[in-house]
Amino acid sequence: MYQLRKYHGDLVQSLTYSDENQEFSVGIIAPGEYEFGAIKKEVTTVTLGAISVWIEGNDYWKTYSKGETFEIPEHKNFKYKVETVSSYICHYK
Repeated sequence: MYQLRKYHGDLVQSLTYSDENQEFSVGIIAPGEYEFGAIKKEVTTVTLGAISVWIEGNDYWKTYSKGETFEIPEHKNFKYKVETVSSYICHYK
């Protein structure tokens, strides 16, 4: 039902909720650059700060600010880069 996940020496933390109908997480990211891998498609909305995103197969970074949404395709590696503490909500599809 609920699961706390910590990544990169606790600098990225998320609280995930899942049931038979939905799965999503809310998280906080400390300043830095971090790499992840998506198992499912991820639809993420920035709720505080800004997150720069690089997705495997792209040769560029794109920055998303508070209120903006981006998608990570399933089975892709991606990187986040943040300059100030930032937060998000991510829905898994």
